[in-house]
Amino acid sequence: MQWGHIKTLFILSFLVLNIYLLTQFIDKQRDSADIGFLADEESGSYEEQFESENIKIPELNQDVTEANYINVSEKTFTDEEMDELNNLDGLEATLVEDNFILSQFQKPITLPANPTNSNITNLVAPYLLYPDQFTYWAWDEESNVIVFFQEKDNKPIYFNQNALLLFYLNDKNEITHYTQTMLGDAEQQGNTEESITQLQAIGSLYDRGSLTQDEEVTDISLGFLSRIESQVFAPTWKITIDEENYYFVNAIEGLVYSEDDSIFIQTTMENYIEKIKLLPDENDMKAPTLAVFNQKLDRENRSEPE
Repeated sequence: MQWGHIKTLFILSFLVLNIYLLTQFIDKQRDSADIGFLADEESGSYEEQFESENIKIPELNQDVTEANYINVSEKTFTDEEMDELNNLDGLEATLVEDNFILSQFQKPITLPANPTNSNITNLVAPYLLYPDQFTYWAWDEESNVIVFFQEKDNKPIYFNQNALLLFYLNDKNEITHYTQTMLGDAEQQGNTEESITQLQAIGSLYDRGSLTQDEEVTDISLGFLSRIESQVFAPTWKITIDEENYYFVNAIEGLVYSEDDSIFIQTTMENYIEKIKLLPDENDMKAPTLAVFNQKLDRENRSEPE
């Protein structure tokens, strides 16, 4: 008799549990349907607003994809890698703190007239470790520095001092030095989540007033960005407006950021100077490189509006 009561209690418990799980499933399905409806409604609203204000956007991929943060550690360079660089004709390289390469050309490299991104990439690639892991970003005219960003999963890591190639040019637009830092293997950080769509990312700019009447979104692409110099990077939409101005939108949280090339380069060079100061005084590269960096920083400071 007692066993019969126990069986009845088990059956009732499992029945209640199944009803609870079924209710949760139905609620989740309803929420997903509501989110999909709201997303469609939001997309239609943005498209109508853009059309009414003559805001042009490119053809977009409206699929919702999965995304996740990544955790990437700094790469330390080996003696063998440094030997490989120093065996190259016309190049002298030294290593600081195992993760920062400083290289100096014995004879400056002359750039062709009106060089393209491909021209520059092909010209510098023979003098680098892992050139296929870096992508051209910009030539900053204020500092006369050419910037390359490292890539992970074929996506650039934007504005991070630990995943960076900088080429330093003289007044004749000749490359005299370069610095290189890298990140190592990437690991997923946290749970995989749905990313916001390209249209939602553009809509975030519109909502905050960064995209206005008669402007055109000329490009949108996905990369990684960390708001601080950390090893955790968020999947991030880079949105270019009128081929000049660009913004970054966190592809999971929808937060909007902007960056300034010249400020980033100035801050980076200031930090790199402290690294170079760690070299022994007898190192042949220390004094001339510090002179180059300080000259560029002085020029940038003079160009700032008072």
